[in-house]
Amino acid sequence: MIDMDDNEFGVLLRPIISEDDEDKYGNVEVAVFSNLMPAVDDEVHARYMFLAYKMASMLQFCEDNPDVDDRLEAYTEALIDKLGLMEEEEEPEAKPKVTGREGNVITLDFNTKCEGEG
Repeated sequence: MIDMDDNEFGVLLRPIISEDDEDKYGNVEVAVFSNLMPAVDDEVHARYMFLAYKMASMLQFCEDNPDVDDRLEAYTEALIDKLGLMEEEEEPEAKPKVTGREGNVITLDFNTKCEGEG
């Protein structure tokens, strides 16, 4: 369920994925919608609705213009990195390896370069 306020618009993607699709994204239905906007006039509403349509048309535009798609993809990846939107996978914490036991002394290898001389 999408919780929308009065002055919000949306672009909804409905992927229809099949194994026969050779396209980058397969078949995608795109829907544009808006909530009630009681505080704005029709001209303002139409302007934002057109912006939502432009966003929705990007999928087809990029499919028709691969060079634009490549540039937009690079731009989007750089923006996502800049804004930190993608979570980086945390490297699993290295567990020390037991390399020896002598009495009550256990020797561990933490896989460091200093070899205990740190």
